[in-house]
Amino acid sequence: MTTLITDTYFGWDPLTHTATCPNPTWDAAEVRRSEGVRPGSTAAEHHTCTHAICTHADTFGRVELRLLCRDCDTVYVISGEALTEVCTHTSLTGWGQPPARVGEVWLWPGRPSIPGGEPREYLVTRQAATVTRETLYGLITRYRDAAGTPLWIAGAVPDPDGAHQVSILRWRYASRGLTTLKEAAAWVADAELAPVQPLVVAV
Repeated sequence: MTTLITDTYFGWDPLTHTATCPNPTWDAAEVRRSEGVRPGSTAAEHHTCTHAICTHADTFGRVELRLLCRDCDTVYVISGEALTEVCTHTSLTGWGQPPARVGEVWLWPGRPSIPGGEPREYLVTRQAATVTRETLYGLITRYRDAAGTPLWIAGAVPDPDGAHQVSILRWRYASRGLTTLKEAAAWVADAELAPVQPLVVAV
């Protein structure tokens, strides 16, 4: 399954603490797995579904996740039916790794193409604090040209009306194919300062 780097970093809402919490971190995160019984399943008519891939029955697998902050006494309990659970590592998700400073910008990695490999996409910010849609400054993605040569292309300054599309976002500026990730990061850092090439129209 391909996961877009924008899905990795954006669209996730933080679980909030109280406004006065002195240390907004979660001290405990626990999970419980149990079997739930559907209302009315003990009657003569059982809860069933005729679809071959549906798991609906009288009972269902339930997963509950609870989080506790002892500083503000906030507790979250999140539960759902037939949830998918995955235990993985930041080296496989990209998300969770610290950003890497390359020149004047910070690169936030996406998923590697293969386990143990290098990410094929990076989000770019001008500071290391966090990456959000508001702090996003650029994106760098890897591709192969017609000859099979691996290259990097970058977009800078997100703009929904921008003339360039790199990955699934539109940008005010876009690079040509660049040889190295370091070169792409340097291009993003200087994109707004680079002279604009005049448009030449043959008549």
